[in-house]
Amino acid sequence: MRPPQFGSWEASFEQMGRMLGECKWGLGEVNRQVIRTLIEKAPLVLPEADWQVHFAYFARAGFTDAAREEASGVNAILITLPQLDSDLRRDLLAQK
Repeated sequence: MRPPQFGSWEASFEQMGRMLGECKWGLGEVNRQVIRTLIEKAPLVLPEADWQVHFAYFARAGFTDAAREEASGVNAILITLPQLDSDLRRDLLAQK
C-alpha cells in the first residue's frame, strides 16, 4: 500500500486549506466507510484546526448510494473513471 499524498494551498492568511483525496481502482463500488475513513483522518494532517478541508474521491466502479449520501454531507467531489475519461477527452479536443 502506498502512503497517502496530500495537497495544500495558502491563498492568504484568511484562506488556508487542504484537499484530501482517495483513489479506489478496484472492481467494487466505493462504500460509505471509505468516505468516512478519510473524513475521520482529516484532523490528523491539518496544521491548524481552522484550515478548510475539501475532499475528492476517485472510483473506477463508482459509488454506492450510501457513499454518495455520506460525501454530500461534506460537499465532497466524487469522480468515476468514465467521468474522468470523458472530461479528459473533452479537454483534449478543446485544445485542438
